[in-house]
Amino acid sequence: MKILYIYGYGGSATGSTVTMLKRLMPKGYSVEAFTYTQADCAKAREEILAYIREHDIDLVMGSSLGGFITQTLKGLPRILINPCWLPSEVLPAIGAPAELVATYAPFEKWAEEHAAEDKSLVHAFFADADELLGDKYVSAFMCHYPKSHCHRIHSRHHLSEEGARAIIEYLCNN
Repeated sequence: MKILYIYGYGGSATGSTVTMLKRLMPKGYSVEAFTYTQADCAKAREEILAYIREHDIDLVMGSSLGGFITQTLKGLPRILINPCWLPSEVLPAIGAPAELVATYAPFEKWAEEHAAEDKSLVHAFFADADELLGDKYVSAFMCHYPKSHCHRIHSRHHLSEEGARAIIEYLCNN
C-alpha cells in the first residue's frame, strides 16, 4: 500500500513525522511525502491530486492543516490526524499570514457540501492531549462522518510514536 503523507502548517516532506511513519510502517506499506505549495490551498490541492495520479497512491494521510487539505480530496481512502477543521480560526492565532488564510477559507464548508459523497472513505484520529486544537473539532467531524470513523489516540498535536503505532495498527487491521 502506497501512502501519501500531507504535512501540516510549517512542516516539511522530510520532517520528523514522515520520517517516523516511514520507520514504523510494516513491510508492504510505504510512505511518501513531497513539498507542496502550502501558501495557496487550491494550488496545494492541484499539486497533491497530480502526485496521487502520477504515483498510484492508495491512501492519503494528512496532519493538522494537511488533514484539512486531505479531507477535501475525493475518491480515495483518507486518514485525518488532528485535522485543522477551520483554518480561518486556527492559522491567524499561530501567526499565519492573512493571504495564506484567505486561500483556505473557501474550502471550509467542504464537509457540509461533499462529505456524503464518500464519507465511508474518511477516518480521523484525534489526540487525547492536543495542546493546539484540543477536542474542538471532534464533534464537527462526527456531524459529517460516521462516529465509528472517529478514533482517539494517545498523542499531542504533533503525532507521537504511540499515536503513530495506533494508526498503523488500524491500517493493518482494516
